Amino acid sequence: MKKWIPVLLLFLWACSPGEEKASNIEGNGEEKRAKAKNINLLPDASGEYGEMVIVMDKDRWEGELGLALREVFHSDVPGLARREPFFTTRVIEPFQFNKIFKAAKNLVYVTSFDSGSPADRWLQNTFTEDAKTKAKTDPSLFMSTAENQYAKGQKVLRLFGKDQATLIANLDKNKQILRNYFNIAERQRLASELKMTSATRMVVRGLRDKFGYTIKIPGAYELAISEEDFMWARYLPPVGASKNLFVYFKDYESQDEFSHENVIKLRNEIGKQYIFGDPNNPESYMTTEMKYVPISQRNISFDGKYTVETKGAWKTNNLSVGGSFVSYTFLDETTNRLYYIEGFVIHPNEEHRELIREMESLLTTFRNAS
Repeated sequence: MKKWIPVLLLFLWACSPGEEKASNIEGNGEEKRAKAKNINLLPDASGEYGEMVIVMDKDRWEGELGLALREVFHSDVPGLARREPFFTTRVIEPFQFNKIFKAAKNLVYVTSFDSGSPADRWLQNTFTEDAKTKAKTDPSLFMSTAENQYAKGQKVLRLFGKDQATLIANLDKNKQILRNYFNIAERQRLASELKMTSATRMVVRGLRDKFGYTIKIPGAYELAISEEDFMWARYLPPVGASKNLFVYFKDYESQDEFSHENVIKLRNEIGKQYIFGDPNNPESYMTTEMKYVPISQRNISFDGKYTVETKGAWKTNNLSVGGSFVSYTFLDETTNRLYYIEGFVIHPNEEHRELIREMESLLTTFRNAS
């Protein structure tokens, strides 16, 4: 049996400014004012998607602790057509922590209790005495989370350890947990901002009536193809990124269809049958890039269903165009359908990280309506 690393989310300060317990963050005067704040009076969190502000001793960022943090937040996103980190980071010290940085969408505090630098002393003084004792005596405690500390929609992560070695060990063991905290937040933000129009709502109702499923289709998307087993919706701006969603289903046959090899085989069959690289050339079609960009596949739970998530690069067979994609393959037992749903983008020579995150946020809205 797999042994899970214990992760206790210590709420060392409350999830809303009105209940903040970190008595020394800004001094007693500002703390008293913070306690009177209503969340609706806070400014909206700001910053680019995928961006985070890290508050810590900059000398330690350049050392072993910073290396461990970069392994968490700067590692390459798997499956993109070009190398991109999971997050873009801005590292500051407490004396730089002004109101602009305080409004960041994603905020991270980092310290360990074996350091006496001015930056670390400031960070350590944001803990209650009880929290300090727990953090110093229990090596399994290394993180806490909060929301809306200084801005609406803000996610806050605090990373700590009784000493640097313990903190680094916990960072190394829990990379995915730490990334997921902000990945999920980013997808939720994107999903809330991607609005449907009356036209796309009609498309969704048509999909529900025709196929028995729904999926969010933002405004400006158009329905490119609607067949008995396949739907393709796309956004084709005059300039900028092209965004595409498609849903395919077939009768489920066996568990073998979930093998990673067969998922790619199915993807290529769908691409060859339905998705032309050049609308004027039926001999042009989508296929999966296997040589230059490694395919990333993992088994996950999607809407309570066993699912194979696949990320990678795609191209046309005649190499006319390509991009990145993310897909989910799962079984709907009520209809005995094997679904393959995908989001793919076209944006040559540009970054795809946030585009794929947007595709993920849309794919996760898929629901069987029957």
